[in-house]
Amino acid sequence: MNKINTKKIVSDFENRIDTKRASFDRLATLVAGTPTELSDLNFLCENYLGSIYVEFECLVSDLFHGYINNSNKTYLSNLESKIKNSIKDKYSSWHSSHTTFVGPKHIASAQLAQLLDPTNWNLTFKDVAAMQVRAQEWLSPSHEKAFSSLSPSDIALVDAAHAIRNCIAHNSESSRKIMNSKVRAIHTGPACTNAGLEIGANNINSIGKYLRAAFPGGMRIGAYSDRIKVIGASL
Repeated sequence: MNKINTKKIVSDFENRIDTKRASFDRLATLVAGTPTELSDLNFLCENYLGSIYVEFECLVSDLFHGYINNSNKTYLSNLESKIKNSIKDKYSSWHSSHTTFVGPKHIASAQLAQLLDPTNWNLTFKDVAAMQVRAQEWLSPSHEKAFSSLSPSDIALVDAAHAIRNCIAHNSESSRKIMNSKVRAIHTGPACTNAGLEIGANNINSIGKYLRAAFPGGMRIGAYSDRIKVIGASL
């Protein structure tokens, strides 16, 4: 029985973030003091944010896969419930009550990938709340706890980064509206660790300009990078 090494999934994620951060810092140093510094930084910040959020998204998908591969009891229980409900809806409660579903003690990685998404896409979620619901449905309590224990600050930051990434990718009126709403709500209270990342009454017109704005220790993009790395490593 070969089980996926989920600790390696996390360490690989951290290494990729570190590598991309080092590249970003080198490029930011190269453009410093040049006539196109600000426009270059805008471009770098937008691309870096999009890249690290995708890394986070892939991490979550890989961890769901790995955690279910390691412990599938909760996943199979949820699957059994859906099967019985489907039979109940199509036939009757009697048929459902006489249906038994027995899954394997271990699901091989390749088989699990097909079960989680037969079309071979990564698992994605519209927001952290949806991610937490799925974690509760599919993951063992010991693995699900990391998702349910995310702080309001962590949730707000991930949702804001997701919205920024979507706006960068689509540049639509709706994506921009959602982005401004999420970034405006990123500061959740006095103890929030996102202070300085929020916006006021004015909307973000230039994502790059917003991300390169001064922040303790550097630029806002650095805060997003650091927090996404820490949050990802906590899952």
